[in-house]
Amino acid sequence: MISGMVSGQIAFDSAGNYEAWGDGMNNGDGFLAWAISSGGGDSGFAGVFLGDSTDGAGDINSDGQSFGLFANQDPGAFVNADRGFETALTVGDVFSFDLALNFDNGNKGFNLFAGTQGEVFNFNVGSGGGVSSNNATLNHGVEAGYDYGGNDAVLNFSFGVLSAEVVSYSISRSSAQGNQGVLFSGTVSNLFDAVSGFRFYNSATDNGDAQNNLYFNNLQVVPEPGTALLLVGGLGMLAWLRRRRG
Repeated sequence: MISGMVSGQIAFDSAGNYEAWGDGMNNGDGFLAWAISSGGGDSGFAGVFLGDSTDGAGDINSDGQSFGLFANQDPGAFVNADRGFETALTVGDVFSFDLALNFDNGNKGFNLFAGTQGEVFNFNVGSGGGVSSNNATLNHGVEAGYDYGGNDAVLNFSFGVLSAEVVSYSISRSSAQGNQGVLFSGTVSNLFDAVSGFRFYNSATDNGDAQNNLYFNNLQVVPEPGTALLLVGGLGMLAWLRRRRG
C-alpha cells in the first residue's frame, strides 16, 4: 500500500511504499525516480534491497522494512542510490530522513547535491565517521565525535534552507540508551545553486554480514515557516541598523 503525503508535507517517501525497489522506481510524492548504479569489482557484490533494518542496525522500519544498500568482498564494490527533488528546495524547506548502520568498515554515507555545483555536503562512515565538505562548517555535539553507538543506534538527519546561499544541518543519534543528542551540526554555505538532490552509498565492506549494510528510511520535506521568518526578521533588523548608522 502506497502512503501519500499528509498535511504540511512537500515530499515524502518510505520503504513501506514498496514491494520491490530498484532503478527508475518512484513510489513516493515530491521526489524524482531513484537512479541506482552499482559495480562489483572483480569478485564483489553490490546492490539495493528492502529489508528489516534491525537485522544489522537500529529500527527505522516502516511496515517492517527499510531501504538497504550492500557492497562487499572487493575494493571495487560500490552502490549509489541517487534521487532528486521534483522542485529544488527553497527558503524554509526542511529535508529529513533516518539512517542506521553498524560496522564502520568500507565507506558508507550520504551526499547532498546543489544543481550544477554538485556535492555540497558529505557524511561518511569509514573507520570512524564525520562530515567533510568544502562548503560545510562543523560543530561537534555532546559526543565530540562519531561513535555509531552499538547495533541498535539510529541517526536522524535534518537540513533546513536558511537562504539561497546557506543550509543548516543537524545529525543526532538515539539508541536503547535513549536520545544521545546532536553528533554534528553546522551550515553548508557559499551555495550558488539550490539544493536539488541527494545520494545514499555503500562501498568496499568486508563481507555480506547484515551489520555491513547501510539502511535508510522516512524521507520527507516539510515547510518550516519559523525558519524563514527568523531569517527575514534578522535580515530586516540588520537593514534597520545599517540605516540608523548611515
